[in-house]
Amino acid sequence: MMNQQALRDQIVSPPGQAVGRVVNLLPDGCYIVRHEQRGWQCRRAASCLLAPQPGDTVLVAGNRAQLWLLAVLDRADRLSPWSLTVAGDLHIAARGELSLHGAERLALRAPALDIGADRGECRIGRMRYQGKSLSARVDVGCIVGKRLESVWRTLVHISHRWLRKVTQTEHARVGQLDYQAADYARLHGRNLMITADAVTKIDAEHIHMG
Repeated sequence: MMNQQALRDQIVSPPGQAVGRVVNLLPDGCYIVRHEQRGWQCRRAASCLLAPQPGDTVLVAGNRAQLWLLAVLDRADRLSPWSLTVAGDLHIAARGELSLHGAERLALRAPALDIGADRGECRIGRMRYQGKSLSARVDVGCIVGKRLESVWRTLVHISHRWLRKVTQTEHARVGQLDYQAADYARLHGRNLMITADAVTKIDAEHIHMG
């Protein structure tokens, strides 16, 4: 394989349009493309989104002032990941629907993620979320399921009204229990039992029993 200096020495007038093979990537982002035993220094065209790799077969074209790498015709290693790269921001717009599909996996990675839509649907068989914090603000929320498990070190719930209805059995096992009502408290059941191992205390200005 020719070294970089030898290829630079052979750079002469560009071939106009030709098919060559990428042999090197220069620090300034230009490519050295070998064609007819000569090395051509090319800039990647803006329309060539697929990043060329050494050994790829490419199409080059230009004039005496500049030579561009227009397209990647064939990959040297077809098993390696295909990378679409641009020098600046990228905006993709479709007048109709836009779909992204991955046969095995779809990954999104960025320092910041912004999603906006009037409506949204999410269907995932199994989902796991891991993060440092989660903040959500909604007007109406509805969750319907068969089973819910939640484990928290500290849980704080504040609301103006709270309605809870359990059709079968409710169990609560706590270390200490403190209920306080500002105005009115009521316990009622067909059978009501209040027991204590040590002390049971009822304190009020008026106590009515029976």
